[in-house]
Amino acid sequence: MQVINRTSAEPYYLQLARIIESQIKNGTYKAGDRVPGETELCRSFDLARSTVRETLRALEQQRLIRMVPRRGAFVNDVNDNRWMLQVTQGFLETEAHAPDRAISTTVIRSGFEALPAFAAQALGLATDETGFVLERVRHIDGKAAMHSSNYLPADVGHVLLDKPVLTGKASLNQTLRAAGFSIYAAHREVAAVAASPSTAKKLDLAKGAPVLLIQSTSRTESGRAFDFYRSFVRSDVVTISVDAEARNEGPTDGQ
Repeated sequence: MQVINRTSAEPYYLQLARIIESQIKNGTYKAGDRVPGETELCRSFDLARSTVRETLRALEQQRLIRMVPRRGAFVNDVNDNRWMLQVTQGFLETEAHAPDRAISTTVIRSGFEALPAFAAQALGLATDETGFVLERVRHIDGKAAMHSSNYLPADVGHVLLDKPVLTGKASLNQTLRAAGFSIYAAHREVAAVAASPSTAKKLDLAKGAPVLLIQSTSRTESGRAFDFYRSFVRSDVVTISVDAEARNEGPTDGQ
């Protein structure tokens, strides 16, 4: 049985994620199988429940598993080639994964600058306060798919300096999580808009072509907003998939 290396600099949650990933790839767990639950993983690997939860979130973001409320984690079908945009809560984030498809990221700009009013307001900062901006374009199978701009408070931006995410080689969400900024709650808005000349050029579209605008504010458990982003998505390239489940809260008036 594989074990956690207590002397390694690699975080425990990433070590456990690699162990479960290898078990999925070698067939120990097949598509549709339920992977061990939090309690069993905590006991088997002598880890805290928070560490195990971080592992499951990382695996879900890689689309290796899917979390089903009140049932647990199940192995995804690796032949499913939809491009899922997800977050901890299961809906729309700019960390995208797609099995057997080529996804690349081009960083257009990154650095400290005065934040635009809409971003400062979303983050609860003063107008024109200096923050960190990361602008990227994602491609899938060679086609421009998403143009995103992330806006972060200055202290959060400092944790990105010299990190691979600034060259398009790593996940922003995972980089922030490793620095202690995990998504506890998020507010997302989706709307159909006409592409501006700048976005149209970046996404290889005609000016005014329809795109999906996704806006998101992510918060820590304490309620602090630490990331606001705007993403323009080509829905002819990306299929956004949303899972929903009815809550069993009993009938309401009129039902």
